[in-house]
Amino acid sequence: MKKYILYFTGIALLGISVSSCKKYLDINQSPNSAENPDPKLLFSNASTQYINLRSGGDMYIPMGLAGQFMADGGNNPNAWGAPSAQEYTFSVFNYNNSWNTYYLSAGTNLKQAIKLSEDATPKNNNAAAQCKVLLAQVAYELTTVFGDVPFSEAWRADISYPKFDAQKDVFLGINALLDEALAQFDEASPLKITDYDLFYKGDIPKWKRLARSLKLRVLMTMVDKDPTQAAAIGQLITAGGLVNSSADNCKIAYQNVAGRKNPKFSLSEQYNGGQSFFFASKYVTDFMRPLNDPRLPVFFTKPVLADNYYGIQPGEDGDDDHDARFSSTLHSATDPEVIYSYQEQLFFEAEIQARGLGVPVNLVAANTLYKKAVEESCKFYGISSGNATTFAAGLPDLTAVIDPVKLIHYHHWVDLIDRGVDAFTQWRRSGPDGGEVPLLALPVGAPAGPLFRRYEYPSTNELSVNPNAPAKVLFNVKMWFDL
Repeated sequence: MKKYILYFTGIALLGISVSSCKKYLDINQSPNSAENPDPKLLFSNASTQYINLRSGGDMYIPMGLAGQFMADGGNNPNAWGAPSAQEYTFSVFNYNNSWNTYYLSAGTNLKQAIKLSEDATPKNNNAAAQCKVLLAQVAYELTTVFGDVPFSEAWRADISYPKFDAQKDVFLGINALLDEALAQFDEASPLKITDYDLFYKGDIPKWKRLARSLKLRVLMTMVDKDPTQAAAIGQLITAGGLVNSSADNCKIAYQNVAGRKNPKFSLSEQYNGGQSFFFASKYVTDFMRPLNDPRLPVFFTKPVLADNYYGIQPGEDGDDDHDARFSSTLHSATDPEVIYSYQEQLFFEAEIQARGLGVPVNLVAANTLYKKAVEESCKFYGISSGNATTFAAGLPDLTAVIDPVKLIHYHHWVDLIDRGVDAFTQWRRSGPDGGEVPLLALPVGAPAGPLFRRYEYPSTNELSVNPNAPAKVLFNVKMWFDL
């Protein structure tokens, strides 16, 4: 019974975190009914709801458990407990709240903010472009989480029942939207969102680099299903202007103040005495331990009696004397929610060079990029610059391993350990069914059948009355990009 209560308490945490953010951000309280809200308020509202969804109980926890980069601890009395999303027991709140935040709240606010910015006198092109970039990212997550979704007819007051576009068309539409934003940015104009821009404080060059990198991410998600996208990947790499340092990391920081703490930290602080509910997954520790990866003590807390960092098969019972838990320092009160990072950019570029996506195959360049990516990941997680450089330099060279692309994928997945939805998408795009990295098995206690592949469409009034809405699609059915 205790585990059952903990499960639903964790889900409720997102609602707490969103409402608390509204207390300290000056945002529009009723954006859908206000006649002339300031676009910056709509942008701030959308940003806040979006990042709290990513880091809270309806997205981070289910994605982390079902995606198996963390473990629920089974019957351990101080663990998250089974059944959970690890055993494919999802709450309707996971589906409903995620859909409502992505589509109804964030999407609607950003679309309205774009119109207001473009209708203003003088026209606020930068504000509209900033909103378009964030809307593109929200739409990307919406489709990679749910599959076919409204896009071409979405967020339009004149269309009551928007059609659900095929995922390929959504991806193409997202990149067209990013191109619109790139053409619209005006670095010479003082008009832009600044203090309400929680990502870059109105730094337009950073927004432009992010937009190009988000285009690259979309293309990398598409290219295995549609190899013709390799040419566009090569064009982006050749043109440059992508995220090129940790200063470009797209993130929103939390604060060590009541009501403003990272929801991942608040969960354990409020309900488990500061100890994480979640155990390490063997898919992470079994890869990192032989490398003597310096991030291990950052990611996990090792039991006093254990001689090293050991994870468990997802769904198994965690042993407090042997198995590592997620570290409280990884999920600190001030830990930011990261949308895109420099090391992610480097991992993509390493993969592009290793596979020859729109460029000639170049394992030497790929090797340099992948080691730089791991170095940047280490520094991001608090490893000293010297130790990060030494560790990365000592990793196996891509020119000396059997499958260099799989090695890049594994390091990329490990880096995303604090970003549930991103880690899940990276795993799905890393290979065809049965060839993903890592090669996951069905969690202990999960029903027989395929692995988790998506969120199911929610049973909301909005979808139930829309004749264009798809029929029920189960959580283990692959979507278009997922080979």
